[in-house]
Amino acid sequence: MAFAPAVWLAAQAELYEDDEEAEANNFPEPQKNYLGDYNDDYLFERFRLTRPCISFITDCVRLRMKATLQQMNGPSVDEMVIVALDYYVNGILSTKVVDMIQMEQMEIHEVINNVSKVLSGMVREFITFPANGEERANVAHEIKKICGIPTSMGMVGCMHVKVRPPQHDKEAFRNTMDNHTVMTQVICDCEGNLMSVENCCVGSTPEQTIWDMSDIAQQLKHGAHGTHWIIAGKGYALSRHLLTTVSPAKEKADRRFNAAHGMIHSVLQRTITLVKRRFRCLANLGHVQQNSLDKKAEIIKACCVLHNIAKKFSVPALNGTVLETMHPAENHQVPVVEVPSYAEKSRAAIIGIYFSHSSGNDGVSD
Repeated sequence: MAFAPAVWLAAQAELYEDDEEAEANNFPEPQKNYLGDYNDDYLFERFRLTRPCISFITDCVRLRMKATLQQMNGPSVDEMVIVALDYYVNGILSTKVVDMIQMEQMEIHEVINNVSKVLSGMVREFITFPANGEERANVAHEIKKICGIPTSMGMVGCMHVKVRPPQHDKEAFRNTMDNHTVMTQVICDCEGNLMSVENCCVGSTPEQTIWDMSDIAQQLKHGAHGTHWIIAGKGYALSRHLLTTVSPAKEKADRRFNAAHGMIHSVLQRTITLVKRRFRCLANLGHVQQNSLDKKAEIIKACCVLHNIAKKFSVPALNGTVLETMHPAENHQVPVVEVPSYAEKSRAAIIGIYFSHSSGNDGVSD
């Protein structure tokens, strides 16, 4: 449920209306269609996206920059998108693209920042929670088909992205695996569509703290998304909306539940892996200051928006076998918090109803 069909159709309709408006108002046209210089195989090899997908992204950026295009005398939107995509997917700019676009280094950084700001501004359109009860029920049904856990509508965890902090601030960025990172909380559905992306924090921030501060937690608290669970990993505490594993799992039913929980939560691990594999800039975002994370957050959100658009266009996933390591580290001690009794009773009811008997293929022996 990355974004509802109605939102998708509205975005396309707005693009078509914009084309007509551009003609009527003599908006400047792109200087050159750079996509035409490449065949489809090269586009996918270079940008890891298909031609229709790149064209749609370019049109979306053009639509949102139309107010400034009339005043710009610099690169066209096509040039800007090509430069930004080259950075996102490769982590560096290729000599071929730099020579083709013919921009100065400072101008290139400004272009990447501008496109990232525009794309990150599309989060509300392309990264959304199910809009109503029927959509929530459909998402929960698909999750239950995979793992047997009912009334859940997504998996939550944090994506860590390495950075290079200043010497005096390294401890703030040090995560539980001893890497210096910024971290962003994400939620996905069982198909790997992102449904929520929060602002990034320094890598030492506890997952539960990020959850408590997040927009989505506040929305759930006030009943905006019904009473469904979000399936959460080790760094989170069981609560009204977060469903965690049983620890220690002494009963067979608890172990069956934990196995099902791990099965569905691994979808989030694969999703984060795919995002970082497709957009290699997320391997390391470079120098950062603790009080100025906005630019890094915009790049991360831009890549998440592009991930969902790529999913909508059925862009093939990239091959690879190594999965992103999930945080916190296995040996990291998560702070103990008081768990509401009603949350424990609700989880126990799920386990009692759905996991008290072996399915014969759940990997937990009787």
